[in-house]
Amino acid sequence: MNQDQEPDPILGAEIRRSAGAEWTAEAAEDERLTELLRRRRLTLSDIAKEMANRSEKISVEFGGHSFTGAIIGAGDDYVTVQGPGQIAEVRLERARWSILTGDGPSVEPATTAASFRAAMHQHAAAETITRLTLDRGDLVIGKIIVVAEDHLEVADVDERRLYVPMEIVLGTIRSIDSH
Repeated sequence: MNQDQEPDPILGAEIRRSAGAEWTAEAAEDERLTELLRRRRLTLSDIAKEMANRSEKISVEFGGHSFTGAIIGAGDDYVTVQGPGQIAEVRLERARWSILTGDGPSVEPATTAASFRAAMHQHAAAETITRLTLDRGDLVIGKIIVVAEDHLEVADVDERRLYVPMEIVLGTIRSIDSH
């Protein structure tokens, strides 16, 4: 072989380096697009369940109220959030969520009902004094007596019977002691 026919080792190394960089860039773009597609397919319920698995610390705003704590459970349409001395159950589609950075206090995951309606049935059975947060910032404090098809029947602290349409209930807040 003469010198004209031998491969140039510098050129060969440059071609390999260039191809490797191109393949690395393509792989990174494929990973980015795959993650974007995965995130586009997630529902609020999926996201809430992921956050519950990590006991993610969040701030949630609903009907003029805000609540901060760790997500300790998630149902199909709501999450359970434990804050200092209180627990809130908030309907996913009726609130705005922010994930907080930093380490919060360690909390134990809780067994949660499958749906918000099922959680209301649990409160009714336990006769828990609960603050119902309603749209427009209103609150109803009392015990849930009946969970009906489209409303809650509540005995408030003044022992009045209230009928609250389920669609305006954004969430509940209760003392941990009453849990």
